[in-house]
Amino acid sequence: MVPSKGFISPFAASSVATLGVATAMTPYPKSMIHDIHTHHHPSTPGTAIIQLTPETFSPRPNNFYSVGLHPWDIQDNWRTQMAKLLIMALHPQVLMIGEAGLDKKNGASSIELQMEVFREHIRLSEITSKPLIIHCVKAFDELLTLRRESKATQPWLIHGFRGGIEQWQQLTRSGLLVSIGCHYNADLVKRIPLDQILIESDDNTLLESTYSSISHDLGISIEELEQYVENNAYRLLTCQATR
Repeated sequence: MVPSKGFISPFAASSVATLGVATAMTPYPKSMIHDIHTHHHPSTPGTAIIQLTPETFSPRPNNFYSVGLHPWDIQDNWRTQMAKLLIMALHPQVLMIGEAGLDKKNGASSIELQMEVFREHIRLSEITSKPLIIHCVKAFDELLTLRRESKATQPWLIHGFRGGIEQWQQLTRSGLLVSIGCHYNADLVKRIPLDQILIESDDNTLLESTYSSISHDLGISIEELEQYVENNAYRLLTCQATR
């Protein structure tokens, strides 16, 4: 079958990534990221990874971004959107790919199509050497299948994880990480090693209260928790987190 216009073939993607490799692999500066996933620009530039889409891609100076096609937003022209993302992913302020993923509860498209689109995000993550941030709802079996099939080498991060200890352990055994938002499992947070904990605000403005709540659960100060998250974000974004 002849791919439709805009399809990211492995050859085309690799070629573009090779041409942009110097940009794609711009060293990540060790700064103060303590919000690993948000849809809002922070008051202090450079402290968060901001999610952008092909339609909203307009980077501001001194900020960091992720780019991806959310499973809720998959449309008939998704191949064209992915072709645009390929170029955006090479931007030096883009440090992660996504959020992308699978949603069997709220997704408007079939799980089969979502998996096809997600495979393209995996490929984009691999060819740009940038971690993948993932939205996953009631599709963890499919997600882990894709992890095994793809033999991906880049870190994968499940954002806004609300699951329990057993599910987290299953993800960890497959080399996946999780980030915690304002709604979280307190028992799980106490089990996550401090050298793995990551925190996000997602689509709300509750980051400070989330830090306050989690630091209380862990019995450490907010300042200590911020330092752990900053160090963990650095290791994730330099692709050291799962190696």
